Amino acid sequence: MVDPYWYLVYISEVFGWIYFCAWSISFYPQVYLNWKRKSVAGFSIDFAILNVVGFFFYTCYSVGGFVYPYLGTGNVGVNDLFFALNAFLLCGCQCAQVFIYDRGTQTKFRSWVKYLLVIEITCFCTVFLMEGVFQLKDIPPGFNTFRVAGYNKALITLLKYMPQVYLNWKRKSTVGWSIFNILCDFTGGAFSIAQEVIDNTYCNLTRGNCNFFGSGDSFNIIKFLLGVLSIFFDIIFMIQHYYLYPQRDEEAKKPLLEENKEDSGNAIVSTKKPVVTL
Repeated sequence: MVDPYWYLVYISEVFGWIYFCAWSISFYPQVYLNWKRKSVAGFSIDFAILNVVGFFFYTCYSVGGFVYPYLGTGNVGVNDLFFALNAFLLCGCQCAQVFIYDRGTQTKFRSWVKYLLVIEITCFCTVFLMEGVFQLKDIPPGFNTFRVAGYNKALITLLKYMPQVYLNWKRKSTVGWSIFNILCDFTGGAFSIAQEVIDNTYCNLTRGNCNFFGSGDSFNIIKFLLGVLSIFFDIIFMIQHYYLYPQRDEEAKKPLLEENKEDSGNAIVSTKKPVVTL
């Protein structure tokens, strides 16, 4: 019998690869911008470290869900897996640039960022030991190793943009923060959400028992949350870039040496490169 809703499967595939391309491309402009300017001034180092750890968790979540889809991750497609791996690699490059290039006035990671990462890594390792090493049987299904990795990623996504929003507000400028990254991120988030809605609609039409926020192999709640949170903050960044702190091309090309001035009462610009400390 021919599936009457076969077209939804193809639409989902198309939307999935569009989101993969848009979200994957979104990481490259910032890497290029940092390299071109030989500086990460204007690019939050807190965002960089949160991003790479967050995508480490999301890679674990996606690999687990792709290999065995009944772990509570929901459906994880090939495009989801490739995106997670690509994002982790590019975020690693961005994080490495923090330790290579000039950082302006940013000299160390914020305390709450360090505490958050320690707590999340501790939780992840604890659940992994309980489930994988000691093989405890009374762990709730919603809190297995891969679901915890997904929860960690969702929490990081909620918080990781805040340092960049604050940095833009403090500097009254978005120079150093790639708007092309945001435009691609917004596009990817929109198509990612659309794919989840289509997949869940198809599941309900063919099986009739798929909860929009359900478990099993139907709805990927973490992927859906990432799309919603990304779009929310992308809108904030677009408002900052185009409305609050519009930058002309000639202004964007000026080096941000003013950020390195020492408050010594003279006009000498310090070229000393601050060291990032953990």
